[in-house]
Amino acid sequence: MASVPSFSSIPLASRARTTRPQRSTLLLAGFLCLVVGSTRWLRFNVSHSLPYGLYRLHAVPPTLTRGMLVLMPVPPSVQHVWSRWVPLLKPIAGVPGDRIELLGEDLRIHDVSFGPVLVHAHGQALPQIRGSWIVADDEIFVASTVPRSLDGRYFGCTKVAALTAVATPLLTWR
Repeated sequence: MASVPSFSSIPLASRARTTRPQRSTLLLAGFLCLVVGSTRWLRFNVSHSLPYGLYRLHAVPPTLTRGMLVLMPVPPSVQHVWSRWVPLLKPIAGVPGDRIELLGEDLRIHDVSFGPVLVHAHGQALPQIRGSWIVADDEIFVASTVPRSLDGRYFGCTKVAALTAVATPLLTWR
């Protein structure tokens, strides 16, 4: 009768190894969880116009103020520059009654400069809006002072009804 080899007689190299996942695998899995979870309650920001990181999403309140962070769909006029599948996370710079001025190459809100209005981004022409107007009662104006921010200076005011959420930073870095 043939003998059955014992576990200890099998060479070490041919035994199935039970190893822990590598650190890079764990980091990738964590990143994928953030991206997948970055839908309804959380948002992982990778845009340079706000600090990178994790933001908690809340329902849009009835009253919005300057400085609040809002999540909104990408306006059709800039979808050739930014994917429509990645909503914009932007600070509110103008609320109803605020004066917005896009004159020359500068965006000004209540006589405060928010920086230049660019003509191109990533080799693509950007929409050019010029003039001066007052934000309507059912609108806001989103803008960042960070250079090269894709914001209201290229698509104008945003209807409050179009906003998806308000965001609060949880863990951010520059």
